[in-house]
Amino acid sequence: MLHLVPPTQGPTSHDSSPIPARRPEIEAARLAALESYGILDTVVEPAFDRITEMAADLFDAPIALLGFTGHSNVFFKSHHGLTTSHAPRGADPSQPALAPWIRSEFRQGFHVEVPLYSSDGFEIGMLCVIDRRPRRIEEPQIRHLRALGGIATDLLAMRLAARRTLAQAEITTSEVDHRAMNSLQFVASLLQLQGRASASPEVTHQLRAAANRVLAVARVHRIFSTHETAGRVPIVAHLRRLCEELSTSVGSEIRLEGADEVDVPKEQVLPIGLIVNELATNARKHAGDPITITFHRLAEGAYELCVLDEGPGLPAGFDVAAPSGLGLGMKVVNALVAQLQGKLTAHSNPVGRGSCFKVTFPIG
Repeated sequence: MLHLVPPTQGPTSHDSSPIPARRPEIEAARLAALESYGILDTVVEPAFDRITEMAADLFDAPIALLGFTGHSNVFFKSHHGLTTSHAPRGADPSQPALAPWIRSEFRQGFHVEVPLYSSDGFEIGMLCVIDRRPRRIEEPQIRHLRALGGIATDLLAMRLAARRTLAQAEITTSEVDHRAMNSLQFVASLLQLQGRASASPEVTHQLRAAANRVLAVARVHRIFSTHETAGRVPIVAHLRRLCEELSTSVGSEIRLEGADEVDVPKEQVLPIGLIVNELATNARKHAGDPITITFHRLAEGAYELCVLDEGPGLPAGFDVAAPSGLGLGMKVVNALVAQLQGKLTAHSNPVGRGSCFKVTFPIG
């Protein structure tokens, strides 16, 4: 026996009859409403499992399902008493979506369901109880099943509110990053102007170096304000763009070679970009063209970032582990490497001339 519990609310026309569920324009809006919850093909959640367990106990039945109706299938968010996670959706809009599947699987057994509605009134799913043998339905059971369906709807409402709050937070963060980028670019411009106005070559050099560091931070905030992947950034794409911009700003050839793409947490993007900025700028100052950046995957989640030049090589006695003998740029690099929980080494370029600065670090 198939039994659809009459809805107590939902989309209706002027004569109070249900809106046809499969009219193309309404079906598209219904699917969009369902998609907004981010519920399809998601992992098991105990809160929904408790609802189906209580529904099965209420009718003393072996099976209870909480499903959401997609384009061609019904996805079971919770499937008490069954191992299957989905079933084909019926084509007849006047019948429950699961009706053909239930008739095929359970013959003349018992089935009762209550519809679940989106916040804007579209029927997006159902809570149903199934038995392989015929059963009687009592009115108190129907009321309780509706109440359990209401709890499922409340969970959906909270889920939607959380998703909208997260989306708004991401928009706000993007706006903050955009404003930070503009402010940093303005500061960098002031430093560059001040450097050009100075009569001291050393002061000019230091102001330009400071401007480059500020611009490096601004580049990262630009990535954050435009990138669509929440929380992670494809680092090789970022490094490629960074190399192009550094080539223009320092007037040198800086190229990215042999890189393995990987998405890294946003909190690691800034130190990685600043390390490349410092080492490439330093290589330009002491070695000239060309400057090569490589980024490779190592074993067990570790990665290797190298900045190579073909200049005169490392000075005698150079030691990256001795901060007292290093300039400001290398001290900054050491601090950034420590932030990545990585290791910095320096040795000769494998091509036979020049130097190689290597950073190995884990990616979270």
